[in-house]
Amino acid sequence: MDITPRPEHGAIVTYLNPDVDDPIAFLRGVVIGSHVVDPQTSHTWVPVLLPDRTLSVLDTRNIIEVHPADEP
Repeated sequence: MDITPRPEHGAIVTYLNPDVDDPIAFLRGVVIGSHVVDPQTSHTWVPVLLPDRTLSVLDTRNIIEVHPADEP
């Protein structure tokens, strides 16, 4: 069983871009809410605000790096 991160509100996350057609492989965003667990798949999801001010709900299994909100 693999352990996936559950970043807290305000954390900056770097994650694998799920859009395979996009030339940018990794994206960053800021977690803006609590994680949610999908009852059917047991995947953990977090709401993320992207640099272009759009909102995405991200499967935490795609997260590769987390910087807590209190880090510079």
